[in-house]
Amino acid sequence: MKYTIQESRKILGIIKSSSKEDIERKYDVIMKKYRILKTNGTLDVKAEEDYVKSTEAYRIVMGYEVDTPKVYRKETYTDKAFVKVGIDRKKADNFFYYYKVHILISIVAIVVIALTVRSFVTRVDPDITIGFLGQVNQQAYDPLKAKIEQKLPEIKNVAFDSAMLSNNSNDPQAYAYMSKAMVLLSASDVDLFLVSKFAYDNYAGSGPFMELEDVAKELNVDVSKSEYLKLRVVDEWEEPTNENEQRKVKTYRDAEPKLYGIDVTNSDFFKGIDVIGPEKILVVRVEPKNRDLILKLIKLFAN
Repeated sequence: MKYTIQESRKILGIIKSSSKEDIERKYDVIMKKYRILKTNGTLDVKAEEDYVKSTEAYRIVMGYEVDTPKVYRKETYTDKAFVKVGIDRKKADNFFYYYKVHILISIVAIVVIALTVRSFVTRVDPDITIGFLGQVNQQAYDPLKAKIEQKLPEIKNVAFDSAMLSNNSNDPQAYAYMSKAMVLLSASDVDLFLVSKFAYDNYAGSGPFMELEDVAKELNVDVSKSEYLKLRVVDEWEEPTNENEQRKVKTYRDAEPKLYGIDVTNSDFFKGIDVIGPEKILVVRVEPKNRDLILKLIKLFAN
């Protein structure tokens, strides 16, 4: 291993008592910053080296590191695809090494699910794609699709995409689901999501969603029951100086807590359509492509 466990924790800015979820969130922030720099063309040599160093440390702390002889090879199209969606190739390879049986079972399950929902995949591009993050019930897709297209005739075809997420850290498919969620949030065409409280708590603070207070006022949507969803987006974390120190926020993007989600759990629209478990929180990607259609859906779902 390139670094010791203690050195790896220091590189990542985590402490000995940090949970796997804490470490995953920390590494998600690192990958997000790396993708932003690479996308806008401001990635320099130092930033690239820091990312590689953090990735190595992350694998060691999570136990993904496998000591094998180095084989130098050219970067392939597959490697570039992994980078584009923000997934570390070596991490994925090591994860497969440890959990290959579980992953093969997961692949079979995903194929079965794909065959079940293939009727939703057509050659016609959808007018809108809605994403779900949480305990998703895909059997509710049909009635939800029909109701949306009935209430908003301008939508001729609505599509869905999803990632199952829960707080069960022992689920062998958890890593695959988290990777799928990251792809949906960073590299998909989904602009509007319905998410669980668990998903909201894990992702909203890193800044992928649009602030919705002004939108709610514009649409005259009652958000009095959504006050608990107000938060301040973290801009940068302060690195702990020792293992016993808790990680602290260095800077926030927001001066005051703002609303980044609208609770639509008790909306009349979803009565009889249990698509995502006990909570339904509506969020919108930052700078959505089809804002006018998104506004109509927000009003439809929230009232």
